[in-house]
Amino acid sequence: MSRRVFAWGNRRLIAYLAFLSAFAPLSTDMYLPALPHMAEALDTSYSLAGLTVSSFMLLFALSMLVWGPLSDKYGRRPVLLTGSALYVLSSVCIALAASIGPLLFWRGLQAVGSGAVSAMSLAVVKDILRGKAMEKVVTWIQTVTILAPMLAPVAGGGLLLFTDWRGIFWCLAACGLLALAGGLALRETRAVATQGSVFRALGRIFVVLRTPGFGAPLLLFSAMSMPFMAYLAVSSYVFQSRFGLSAQEYSWFFAFNAGMSLLGPLLHMRLFRHWRRDAVIAAHLLLVCLAGGLLLLFGDSGPWRFALLYVPISFCGSAIRPPSTVLLMNCVRGDNGAVTSLINSGALLCGSFSMLLCSLPFWDGAVTAAGAISCLTAGAALLGWLRLTRGA
Repeated sequence: MSRRVFAWGNRRLIAYLAFLSAFAPLSTDMYLPALPHMAEALDTSYSLAGLTVSSFMLLFALSMLVWGPLSDKYGRRPVLLTGSALYVLSSVCIALAASIGPLLFWRGLQAVGSGAVSAMSLAVVKDILRGKAMEKVVTWIQTVTILAPMLAPVAGGGLLLFTDWRGIFWCLAACGLLALAGGLALRETRAVATQGSVFRALGRIFVVLRTPGFGAPLLLFSAMSMPFMAYLAVSSYVFQSRFGLSAQEYSWFFAFNAGMSLLGPLLHMRLFRHWRRDAVIAAHLLLVCLAGGLLLLFGDSGPWRFALLYVPISFCGSAIRPPSTVLLMNCVRGDNGAVTSLINSGALLCGSFSMLLCSLPFWDGAVTAAGAISCLTAGAALLGWLRLTRGA
């Protein structure tokens, strides 16, 4: 970082950008422990209360495809400030909601605001960093993004000792205020504005997608969010209903696999980033494919086998994220907001599709669904990656 872009110092900027990237898991996972209490307090069904999670993720992913191009036209700072203000307002209104209808409306606006906040994290990184410095910062940011879903439910459960579900949303409003304060301290990092109308700015998404060497890797790496998202979709059922574990025992198994995900980016920063990128990515994809195949064969025979066979899937899937993100960010010159919003939303949309696939009735059990998705997705990605690298 050759120039000071943050009033509190560029070192604190990295922590701030990591905080912005964690807005989605904070906004969803922190109040998960309070979901049954929220449904009871609002006199609504658990399915409607659960809609506050699924609808949030969809609107969050789609909104980034709008905010990213708009930030290329109007700047990162205006988008960040707008999104933060919208997030604070919607969080306060959720905390004050008296029924599920208004809550769902404000929850949708909270997702849109959160999309603006999170979309600016990688966009600012792409604006001001290059080379190894970019890869190092991306690794730290994505480590925090993985860590946040692990800690957010614990934080939410701790808050419930002192407050109710409304108190959690007051806490999220405070997070929005912190993002707003950081936005005020941030100098504009966008160098060149997109010319023309708003519609032309939004159309840059399609221009970026048609850039040679970007679209295919984007699809390939976005799809690699599917194996671990499949785990999120089926793990509760597999460990508790299939293997008969208690909720507490399940939480330990979940923490174990989530910890393996956390190790991926950390080892990449320490070790893998010094190796040949194409070989490292190919090796990770191969390991995920093999682990998915073994999961199909042996994953249904006990909780420890299921958990251990998911270790390479969790680890390799997260280790791929830093080099693949940097590779995609370097594929396109300019349009930084559009590029990074596509990277973020692509992974989320593919992950959501994976969770939908797991819920379909034609699988011979949840373990089969997770194993098949992991094996087939990684196998197809490996073939695609080998073809791309040979043609390069």
